[in-house]
Amino acid sequence: MTENAPIRSFVRRDSRITRAQREALEYTWDTYALPDCTSSAELAAAFGRRASCTLEIGSGDGSCIIELARNRASENFVAVEVYRPGLGRLLNLAEAAALKNLRVSNQDVCEMLAPFVKEAFDQVMVFFPDPWPKKRHHKRRLLQRKFFELLALRLHRHGRLFIATDSESYALSINETIADSPGWINLSGPGRVAPRVTFRPVTKFERKAKAAGSAVHEFILARA
Repeated sequence: MTENAPIRSFVRRDSRITRAQREALEYTWDTYALPDCTSSAELAAAFGRRASCTLEIGSGDGSCIIELARNRASENFVAVEVYRPGLGRLLNLAEAAALKNLRVSNQDVCEMLAPFVKEAFDQVMVFFPDPWPKKRHHKRRLLQRKFFELLALRLHRHGRLFIATDSESYALSINETIADSPGWINLSGPGRVAPRVTFRPVTKFERKAKAAGSAVHEFILARA
């Protein structure tokens, strides 16, 4: 890595990809792949319609966004996930549900968002991002001030950012970052967490976290 190379918040791990996931990536990627977009108009064109658009960053195996897309057919959804096994399962689920309102990106989310010159998304969801628990790895966490600054310009003024994490240290870091980011408002009040949002499905990951006794910390943010 060169001195000026961006710090990634992820490491690609594809060794556990199954045959079904690999085939989904091969045969259904073109159906669901999000083309390069720089505006809300181009985003609408990718779906063939204008509609409220929700972005999920780190969609994992697709459990959350697939259920939301199935239940909210009048809205558009974009899933961003870099891990091929998760993408493969997400694509299999999307195809099985015959979803027309979902597009998928395998780009680093900062690279995907950077070309947008104005607001494009109505909701952004970041559920259980990699906490990078070791202190020396905290610099890899996605939810830092530079990311919030980037996202603020791509979220509509009326939009909302929903965050959930089962890492207490990450939750504390998020609160500190919000307090130091004038472009954002914590709708629950400074330093406070939000109640669980009712629209978020309970995923296998969340059940596992709760079974381990980990509290889930949630935030609902708006642009200032």
